[in-house]
Amino acid sequence: MNYFVLNKVLLFIVIGVTTLMTPYAVSAPIEHLNVGQITVTDQSTFAQKRAGKKAFQQVIVKMSGDPNTLNNAQVKKSAASFEQFLIASSFSQDGEKLVYQAEFNQQKIVELLRSEGLNIWGARRPSALLWLVIEDDSTKIKNLITQQNNVNYSNIVQQAAYQRGIEIVMPIGDLTDSMNVAPMDVWGLFSSSIYNKSARYNTNYVIGAKIGVVFDNFTASEKLQLSYFVTNGQTIKTTDIVGNDVNTLLAEFVDQYSSYLAGVYAIDTSETTEFFEVKLSVSKIDTLMKYRKVLEILSSLTVTQNVEISSQTKDISTFQLRSNVSPARLKTILELEKSLRVPEYQSLAPSSPSGKVLIDYEWRGN
Repeated sequence: MNYFVLNKVLLFIVIGVTTLMTPYAVSAPIEHLNVGQITVTDQSTFAQKRAGKKAFQQVIVKMSGDPNTLNNAQVKKSAASFEQFLIASSFSQDGEKLVYQAEFNQQKIVELLRSEGLNIWGARRPSALLWLVIEDDSTKIKNLITQQNNVNYSNIVQQAAYQRGIEIVMPIGDLTDSMNVAPMDVWGLFSSSIYNKSARYNTNYVIGAKIGVVFDNFTASEKLQLSYFVTNGQTIKTTDIVGNDVNTLLAEFVDQYSSYLAGVYAIDTSETTEFFEVKLSVSKIDTLMKYRKVLEILSSLTVTQNVEISSQTKDISTFQLRSNVSPARLKTILELEKSLRVPEYQSLAPSSPSGKVLIDYEWRGN
Protein backbone atom coordinates (compact mmCIF):
# COMPACT_ATOMS: atom_id res chain seq x y z
CA MET A 1 0.00 0.00 0.00
CA ASN A 2 1.33 3.43 -0.95
CA TYR A 3 0.85 6.38 1.38
CA PHE A 4 1.33 10.02 0.46
CA VAL A 5 1.60 11.95 3.70
CA LEU A 6 3.47 15.21 4.27
CA ASN A 7 6.01 14.84 7.07
CA LYS A 8 4.06 12.02 8.65
CA VAL A 9 5.58 10.56 11.78
CA LEU A 10 4.76 6.95 12.53
CA LEU A 11 4.03 6.51 16.20
CA PHE A 12 3.92 3.17 17.98
CA ILE A 13 2.20 4.00 21.25
CA VAL A 14 1.40 1.36 23.78
CA ILE A 15 -1.87 2.25 25.43
CA GLY A 16 -2.46 0.68 28.82
CA VAL A 17 -5.74 -0.27 30.34
CA THR A 18 -7.18 2.69 32.23
CA THR A 19 -10.36 3.28 34.13
CA LEU A 20 -10.49 7.07 34.08
CA MET A 21 -11.41 8.52 30.71
CA THR A 22 -12.28 11.98 29.46
CA PRO A 23 -15.92 13.04 29.05
CA TYR A 24 -15.31 13.85 25.39
CA ALA A 25 -14.23 10.69 23.59
CA VAL A 26 -13.86 11.86 20.01
CA SER A 27 -12.79 8.94 17.86
CA ALA A 28 -9.10 8.51 17.25
CA PRO A 29 -7.14 5.68 15.67
CA ILE A 30 -6.52 2.70 17.95
CA GLU A 31 -2.75 2.84 18.38
CA HIS A 32 -2.20 -0.55 20.04
CA LEU A 33 -3.53 -2.93 17.39
CA ASN A 34 -0.06 -4.42 16.93
CA VAL A 35 0.54 -4.82 20.69
CA GLY A 36 -0.46 -7.85 22.74
CA GLN A 37 -0.58 -8.07 26.53
CA ILE A 38 -0.66 -11.41 28.35
CA THR A 39 -0.63 -12.11 32.10
CA VAL A 40 2.14 -14.56 33.05
CA THR A 41 3.35 -16.27 36.23
CA ASP A 42 7.10 -15.82 35.70
CA GLN A 43 9.74 -14.56 33.25
CA SER A 44 11.14 -17.94 32.22
CA THR A 45 11.94 -18.69 28.60
CA PHE A 46 9.06 -21.17 28.46
CA ALA A 47 6.58 -18.61 29.85
CA GLN A 48 7.83 -15.97 27.39
CA LYS A 49 7.48 -18.36 24.44
CA ARG A 50 3.95 -19.31 25.40
CA ALA A 51 2.94 -15.70 26.12
CA GLY A 52 4.49 -14.53 22.84
CA LYS A 53 2.30 -16.91 20.86
CA LYS A 54 -0.81 -15.79 22.77
CA ALA A 55 0.11 -12.12 22.26
CA PHE A 56 0.50 -12.71 18.52
CA GLN A 57 -2.92 -14.40 18.40
CA GLN A 58 -4.41 -11.47 20.33
CA VAL A 59 -3.01 -9.05 17.73
CA ILE A 60 -4.34 -11.19 14.86
CA VAL A 61 -7.84 -11.00 16.36
CA LYS A 62 -7.50 -7.25 16.92
CA MET A 63 -6.39 -6.56 13.37
CA SER A 64 -8.86 -8.89 11.66
CA GLY A 65 -11.81 -8.37 14.01
CA ASP A 66 -12.58 -12.09 13.78
CA PRO A 67 -11.49 -14.77 16.31
CA ASN A 68 -12.11 -17.43 13.65
CA THR A 69 -9.07 -16.07 11.80
CA LEU A 70 -6.96 -18.07 14.26
CA ASN A 71 -8.20 -21.27 12.59
CA ASN A 72 -6.43 -20.39 9.34
CA ALA A 73 -3.55 -22.81 8.67
CA GLN A 74 -1.04 -20.11 7.74
CA VAL A 75 -2.01 -18.01 10.77
CA LYS A 76 -1.46 -21.04 13.01
CA LYS A 77 1.95 -21.58 11.42
CA SER A 78 2.85 -17.92 11.91
CA ALA A 79 1.75 -18.01 15.56
CA ALA A 80 4.08 -20.94 16.18
CA SER A 81 6.98 -18.86 14.82
CA PHE A 82 5.79 -15.46 16.07
CA GLU A 83 9.38 -14.25 16.51
CA GLN A 84 9.57 -13.39 12.79
CA PHE A 85 6.90 -10.73 13.40
CA LEU A 86 8.22 -9.55 16.78
CA ILE A 87 9.63 -6.02 17.14
CA ALA A 88 10.05 -5.77 20.92
CA SER A 89 8.87 -7.42 24.13
CA SER A 90 9.00 -6.61 27.83
CA PHE A 91 7.64 -7.53 31.26
CA SER A 92 5.86 -5.13 33.60
CA GLN A 93 4.12 -5.29 36.95
CA ASP A 94 0.44 -4.33 37.02
CA GLY A 95 -0.51 -4.45 40.68
CA GLU A 96 -0.13 -8.09 41.66
CA LYS A 97 -0.06 -9.25 38.02
CA LEU A 98 3.03 -9.80 35.89
CA VAL A 99 2.32 -8.78 32.30
CA TYR A 100 4.22 -9.78 29.16
CA GLN A 101 3.89 -7.20 26.39
CA ALA A 102 4.87 -7.77 22.76
CA GLU A 103 4.90 -5.36 19.82
CA PHE A 104 4.64 -6.89 16.35
CA ASN A 105 5.32 -5.65 12.83
CA GLN A 106 1.91 -4.35 11.81
CA GLN A 107 2.59 -4.21 8.07
CA LYS A 108 3.80 -7.83 7.99
CA ILE A 109 0.62 -8.95 9.74
CA VAL A 110 -1.51 -6.97 7.27
CA GLU A 111 0.35 -8.73 4.44
CA LEU A 112 -0.28 -12.09 6.12
CA LEU A 113 -4.02 -11.43 6.43
CA ARG A 114 -4.27 -10.09 2.90
CA SER A 115 -2.35 -13.03 1.40
CA GLU A 116 -4.78 -15.44 3.06
CA GLY A 117 -7.86 -13.48 1.97
CA LEU A 118 -8.77 -12.75 5.59
CA ASN A 119 -10.51 -9.72 7.03
CA ILE A 120 -8.55 -6.56 7.83
CA TRP A 121 -9.96 -3.96 10.22
CA GLY A 122 -8.29 -0.56 10.14
CA ALA A 123 -7.21 1.48 13.14
CA ARG A 124 -10.03 4.01 12.88
CA ARG A 125 -12.80 2.41 14.87
CA PRO A 126 -16.02 3.61 16.52
CA SER A 127 -16.02 4.71 20.14
CA ALA A 128 -18.89 3.73 22.44
CA LEU A 129 -20.33 4.93 25.72
CA LEU A 130 -21.50 2.09 27.98
CA TRP A 131 -24.29 2.65 30.50
CA LEU A 132 -24.25 -0.48 32.66
CA VAL A 133 -26.60 -1.34 35.53
CA ILE A 134 -26.17 -4.41 37.73
CA GLU A 135 -29.02 -5.48 40.01
CA ASP A 136 -28.21 -6.75 43.50
CA ASP A 137 -30.10 -10.03 43.79
CA SER A 138 -30.81 -9.70 47.51
CA THR A 139 -31.80 -6.01 47.73
CA LYS A 140 -32.93 -5.58 44.08
CA ILE A 141 -31.08 -2.26 44.03
CA LYS A 142 -29.96 -1.25 40.54
CA ASN A 143 -26.39 0.02 40.63
CA LEU A 144 -25.06 2.16 37.79
CA ILE A 145 -21.41 1.35 37.00
CA THR A 146 -19.32 4.49 36.45
CA GLN A 147 -15.71 5.61 36.55
CA GLN A 148 -16.21 6.50 40.21
CA ASN A 149 -17.65 3.25 41.55
CA ASN A 150 -17.33 -0.51 41.04
CA VAL A 151 -13.94 -0.02 39.39
CA ASN A 152 -13.48 -3.80 39.11
CA TYR A 153 -16.29 -4.07 36.57
CA SER A 154 -14.96 -1.09 34.61
CA ASN A 155 -11.53 -2.74 34.53
CA ILE A 156 -12.99 -5.95 33.12
CA VAL A 157 -14.69 -4.02 30.33
CA GLN A 158 -11.55 -2.01 29.55
CA GLN A 159 -9.31 -5.07 29.52
CA ALA A 160 -11.68 -6.96 27.20
CA ALA A 161 -11.94 -3.89 24.95
CA TYR A 162 -8.13 -3.63 24.78
CA GLN A 163 -7.86 -7.26 23.74
CA ARG A 164 -10.27 -6.66 20.86
CA GLY A 165 -8.86 -3.28 19.86
CA ILE A 166 -11.94 -1.15 20.50
CA GLU A 167 -12.79 1.88 22.64
CA ILE A 168 -15.50 1.75 25.31
CA VAL A 169 -16.06 4.70 27.63
CA MET A 170 -17.74 4.36 31.02
CA PRO A 171 -19.78 7.36 32.24
CA ILE A 172 -18.05 9.65 34.73
CA GLY A 173 -20.86 9.38 37.25
CA ASP A 174 -20.99 13.08 38.13
CA LEU A 175 -24.02 15.30 38.79
CA THR A 176 -24.63 15.88 35.09
CA ASP A 177 -24.79 12.15 34.44
CA SER A 178 -27.14 11.55 37.37
CA MET A 179 -29.46 14.28 36.10
CA ASN A 180 -29.42 12.94 32.54
CA VAL A 181 -29.63 9.16 32.97
CA ALA A 182 -31.05 7.29 35.96
CA PRO A 183 -30.36 3.61 36.74
CA MET A 184 -34.00 2.77 35.95
CA ASP A 185 -33.60 4.34 32.49
CA VAL A 186 -30.81 1.88 31.78
CA TRP A 187 -32.66 -0.99 33.40
CA GLY A 188 -35.57 -0.30 31.07
CA LEU A 189 -33.16 -0.12 28.10
CA PHE A 190 -34.78 3.11 26.91
CA SER A 191 -32.46 3.46 23.93
CA SER A 192 -33.76 6.70 22.38
CA SER A 193 -33.79 8.64 25.65
CA ILE A 194 -30.37 7.36 26.74
CA TYR A 195 -28.82 8.09 23.35
CA ASN A 196 -30.16 11.65 23.27
CA LYS A 197 -28.87 12.33 26.78
CA SER A 198 -25.37 11.03 26.07
CA ALA A 199 -24.31 13.78 23.67
CA ARG A 200 -21.68 15.19 26.05
CA TYR A 201 -19.51 12.10 25.48
CA ASN A 202 -19.47 12.54 21.70
CA THR A 203 -19.09 8.81 20.96
CA ASN A 204 -20.13 7.05 17.75
CA TYR A 205 -22.27 4.52 19.59
CA VAL A 206 -24.20 4.41 22.86
CA ILE A 207 -24.77 1.10 24.66
CA GLY A 208 -27.23 0.36 27.42
CA ALA A 209 -26.80 -2.89 29.35
CA LYS A 210 -28.33 -4.49 32.43
CA ILE A 211 -27.40 -7.59 34.41
CA GLY A 212 -29.85 -9.39 36.67
CA VAL A 213 -31.08 -12.82 37.75
CA VAL A 214 -33.56 -14.66 35.51
CA PHE A 215 -35.07 -18.14 35.58
CA ASP A 216 -33.58 -20.36 32.89
CA ASN A 217 -36.23 -22.77 31.64
CA PHE A 218 -33.65 -24.95 29.91
CA THR A 219 -31.73 -25.74 33.10
CA ALA A 220 -34.64 -25.12 35.48
CA SER A 221 -32.41 -22.86 37.56
CA GLU A 222 -31.61 -19.22 38.12
CA LYS A 223 -29.00 -17.63 35.86
CA LEU A 224 -27.54 -14.21 35.32
CA GLN A 225 -28.63 -12.46 32.15
CA LEU A 226 -27.01 -9.49 30.42
CA SER A 227 -29.36 -7.66 28.07
CA TYR A 228 -28.12 -4.78 25.96
CA PHE A 229 -28.78 -2.45 23.06
CA VAL A 230 -26.28 -0.76 20.75
CA THR A 231 -27.35 2.34 18.83
CA ASN A 232 -25.81 5.09 16.72
CA GLY A 233 -29.04 7.07 16.71
CA GLN A 234 -30.31 5.34 13.58
CA THR A 235 -29.82 1.59 13.83
CA ILE A 236 -30.31 -0.51 16.94
CA LYS A 237 -29.01 -3.97 17.86
CA THR A 238 -30.39 -5.82 20.91
CA THR A 239 -29.18 -9.09 22.43
CA ASP A 240 -29.41 -11.22 25.59
CA ILE A 241 -26.53 -13.24 27.06
CA VAL A 242 -27.03 -15.83 29.82
CA GLY A 243 -24.22 -16.94 32.13
CA ASN A 244 -23.13 -17.77 35.65
CA ASP A 245 -21.08 -14.75 36.73
CA VAL A 246 -20.81 -11.04 35.95
CA ASN A 247 -17.18 -11.08 34.87
CA THR A 248 -17.76 -13.73 32.21
CA LEU A 249 -20.89 -11.97 30.95
CA LEU A 250 -19.04 -8.66 30.57
CA ALA A 251 -16.19 -10.27 28.65
CA GLU A 252 -18.62 -12.10 26.36
CA PHE A 253 -20.58 -8.89 25.79
CA VAL A 254 -17.42 -7.05 24.68
CA ASP A 255 -16.62 -9.94 22.32
CA GLN A 256 -20.10 -9.83 20.80
CA TYR A 257 -20.03 -6.06 20.42
CA SER A 258 -16.55 -6.18 18.83
CA SER A 259 -17.67 -8.79 16.33
CA TYR A 260 -20.70 -6.67 15.51
CA LEU A 261 -18.47 -3.67 14.75
CA ALA A 262 -16.10 -5.79 12.71
CA GLY A 263 -19.03 -7.00 10.65
CA VAL A 264 -19.79 -3.40 9.74
CA TYR A 265 -16.31 -1.93 9.32
CA ALA A 266 -13.77 -4.72 8.65
CA ILE A 267 -12.78 -5.34 5.05
CA ASP A 268 -13.00 -8.80 3.47
CA THR A 269 -9.78 -8.87 1.46
CA SER A 270 -10.98 -11.82 -0.59
CA GLU A 271 -13.58 -9.52 -2.15
CA THR A 272 -11.43 -6.43 -2.71
CA THR A 273 -10.00 -7.24 -6.13
CA GLU A 274 -11.68 -4.23 -7.76
CA PHE A 275 -10.27 -0.73 -7.36
CA PHE A 276 -12.29 2.49 -7.27
CA GLU A 277 -11.12 5.97 -8.18
CA VAL A 278 -12.72 8.52 -5.85
CA LYS A 279 -12.51 12.29 -6.08
CA LEU A 280 -13.15 13.70 -2.62
CA SER A 281 -13.56 17.42 -1.99
CA VAL A 282 -13.24 18.88 1.51
CA SER A 283 -14.20 22.47 2.26
CA LYS A 284 -12.94 24.81 5.01
CA ILE A 285 -9.32 23.76 4.47
CA ASP A 286 -7.77 27.17 4.98
CA THR A 287 -4.45 26.25 6.62
CA LEU A 288 -1.60 23.93 5.75
CA MET A 289 -2.12 22.09 9.05
CA LYS A 290 -5.73 21.23 8.17
CA TYR A 291 -4.64 20.04 4.74
CA ARG A 292 -2.03 17.79 6.25
CA LYS A 293 -4.52 16.35 8.77
CA VAL A 294 -7.02 15.45 6.03
CA LEU A 295 -4.30 13.90 3.91
CA GLU A 296 -3.05 11.87 6.86
CA ILE A 297 -6.57 10.60 7.65
CA LEU A 298 -7.17 9.49 4.07
CA SER A 299 -3.71 7.94 3.75
CA SER A 300 -4.03 5.93 6.97
CA LEU A 301 -7.20 4.11 5.93
CA THR A 302 -6.60 0.41 5.39
CA VAL A 303 -8.69 0.55 2.22
CA THR A 304 -6.55 3.29 0.66
CA GLN A 305 -4.13 2.26 -2.06
CA ASN A 306 -2.90 5.79 -2.69
CA VAL A 307 -4.10 9.36 -2.31
CA GLU A 308 -2.86 12.70 -3.55
CA ILE A 309 -4.04 16.28 -3.89
CA SER A 310 -5.55 17.07 -7.29
CA SER A 311 -6.61 20.69 -6.85
CA GLN A 312 -7.00 23.54 -4.37
CA THR A 313 -9.54 26.32 -4.87
CA LYS A 314 -9.93 28.90 -2.12
CA ASP A 315 -10.66 26.77 0.97
CA ILE A 316 -11.66 23.60 -0.92
CA SER A 317 -9.10 20.81 -1.28
CA THR A 318 -9.84 18.03 -3.74
CA PHE A 319 -8.13 14.69 -3.28
CA GLN A 320 -7.78 11.81 -5.71
CA LEU A 321 -8.08 8.54 -3.82
CA ARG A 322 -7.72 4.97 -5.05
CA SER A 323 -9.60 2.54 -2.83
CA ASN A 324 -10.26 -1.20 -2.85
CA VAL A 325 -13.79 -0.82 -1.48
CA SER A 326 -16.87 0.73 -3.04
CA PRO A 327 -17.54 4.46 -2.54
CA ALA A 328 -20.55 3.59 -0.37
CA ARG A 329 -18.37 1.44 1.90
CA LEU A 330 -15.71 4.15 1.96
CA LYS A 331 -18.37 6.61 3.08
CA THR A 332 -19.36 4.29 5.96
CA ILE A 333 -15.75 4.18 7.13
CA LEU A 334 -15.32 7.96 6.86
CA GLU A 335 -18.44 8.50 8.97
CA LEU A 336 -16.23 7.62 11.95
CA GLU A 337 -14.21 10.78 11.40
CA LYS A 338 -15.61 13.46 13.68
CA SER A 339 -13.59 16.12 11.84
CA LEU A 340 -15.09 15.23 8.46
CA ARG A 341 -18.79 15.96 8.34
CA VAL A 342 -21.18 15.56 5.43
CA PRO A 343 -22.86 18.89 4.59
CA GLU A 344 -26.41 19.15 3.30
CA TYR A 345 -25.24 19.39 -0.30
CA GLN A 346 -23.29 16.09 -0.11
CA SER A 347 -23.69 13.95 -3.22
CA LEU A 348 -22.80 10.44 -4.25
CA ALA A 349 -22.71 10.28 -8.03
CA PRO A 350 -21.29 6.98 -9.32
CA SER A 351 -22.41 7.81 -12.85
CA SER A 352 -20.51 11.07 -13.19
CA PRO A 353 -19.27 11.90 -16.73
CA SER A 354 -15.65 11.37 -15.71
CA GLY A 355 -16.42 7.91 -14.35
CA LYS A 356 -15.34 9.04 -10.88
CA VAL A 357 -17.34 9.42 -7.71
CA LEU A 358 -17.69 12.75 -5.92
CA ILE A 359 -18.02 12.80 -2.14
CA ASP A 360 -18.06 16.18 -0.40
CA TYR A 361 -17.18 16.90 3.23
CA GLU A 362 -16.64 19.87 5.51
CA TRP A 363 -13.69 19.99 7.86
CA ARG A 364 -14.85 20.43 11.47
CA GLY A 365 -11.52 19.95 13.23
CA ASN A 366 -8.82 22.35 14.35
